[in-house]
Formats: sequence, structure tokens, C-alpha cells
Amino acid sequence: MTIGKKLKERRKELNLTQGEVAEQLYVSRQAISNWERDKNYPDLETVIALSDLYQLSLDILLKEDQNVVKGIEKTMNKKMWGTIFYSITGVSMLLCLIINFALNQNLTWSLIVLLSLISIDALVYLFGKRNLWSPIVLVGGGSFLIIAFSGLLDRVLLVSNYINQSFFLSTALPISLIWLSLLWIVTVVQLRMRWSIFYSVSLFFLLGIIGGFLTNLLVSSEPLWFSVLISAIPCLFLGILFSFLGNYSANSREL
Repeated sequence: MTIGKKLKERRKELNLTQGEVAEQLYVSRQAISNWERDKNYPDLETVIALSDLYQLSLDILLKEDQNVVKGIEKTMNKKMWGTIFYSITGVSMLLCLIINFALNQNLTWSLIVLLSLISIDALVYLFGKRNLWSPIVLVGGGSFLIIAFSGLLDRVLLVSNYINQSFFLSTALPISLIWLSLLWIVTVVQLRMRWSIFYSVSLFFLLGIIGGFLTNLLVSSEPLWFSVLISAIPCLFLGILFSFLGNYSANSREL
């Protein structure tokens, strides 16, 4: 019996819902569902917490399932690489600040690098939680980060005298809202239709044709028809490509 089946059976024996278990472990209900379906595995700390919560020994949980140890090791390796990634970006931020101040006796370009790396770290963290948090939380967090990054970048560029006039309210915010609206449409459709990720990406690129038109209209690209055409062609190509990949993936599963 796999660890997923053991977790599901024991949860039902204790008359607990997935939501109640998720609340006690500080994870999403989706994470509990993924573990019970053996879609992925919890890390070692969570396995110990599950053992305590379900009053099952680690020996009972882990034996008979040859994949569980490999799955836990894979999860732990992801955490290790995440730590290495955050350490590298942290050292990079510090070096940029030191070099910028040593050369200019002021912080200018290093603030842009700092803001960019912090945003990348935050997005990587959100992506790493994709199996633990619901898509709504992930997209909501990503939306907030993108808008916050645009606003902070605008402030940093003004303070550093790279630009003379703010572009956030006039350009950055409207463009961000256009593309985030498309992302939210895809997310809602994905949740309702339970499509393959390939179909969702395909839909996003096809909607991107509209997004490209509105973006070019907003920034007054000239000539408008040419700018719209240039942005629409790759979106159309990628939309069709990911649609074919979705069909191929679905047919492979059936075989």
C-alpha cells in the first residue's frame, strides 16, 4: 500500500477532512489531496508531523512504498537547491550594494538590481509552493508582486535620476492590469475546466493577442497595425503549439 492510501485511510478513520488536516499542518487542502493521490510527497518534517497527527509510526508510513523515500529525497533536494539559490542572490545583492557605493558614494543602479533580485526570489518562492498552495493564492501573490515591483521600480528610477517623470500610473499599472486580467481569466478557466497545463498556456497566448493590441494602443505604438501584427504572430504560433502539445499529452495518457 502506498503512503498516499495510508494517509487517506487513516484520515477517514479519524473523521478528519482534508481541510482540517491542512489547517493543522499549515499547508493547503490541495497539498493534502496531492499526497493522498501520490502525486507528490511531503518533506521529512511534514511526514513526522503527519505521523504524530495520525498516530502512526514512521515505520508503518514508509514501509511497503518503494517510491516514498525517493520522493522525500527529491523534495529535500529541491529545498537544498532553493537554499543555494537564495544564498547566491543574497550575496549578489550585497556585492552590488558594496560596489555601487564604493564607486559612486551613493546607491543608484544597485537598487534596481536589488529590487529585481528580491522580486525574482519572491516569484521562485511562490513557484516552489505550487503544490502546497491553491492556484488562486499563487496567482494573487504573483499579481501583487508584479504590481509592487512596477511601483517600486518607478520610485527607484526617480530617486536615482534615471527618469524625470513617473511612469507607474500612466503606463506600468494599466499594462500590468491588462496582462494580469488575462492571467486571472486563464486561472479561473483552468480551475473550472481542469484542463491540462498545455491548454491553459495556449489560452493565455491566444488571449495575449488581445493583450498585445491593448498594450500597443496604450503606449501609442506607431504604426499601430504593424506593432499589433508583430506581437500577435508569436502569440498565435505559441497558442497553436501548446494546443497541439496538450492534444499529444492527452492522447499519450489514453494509450
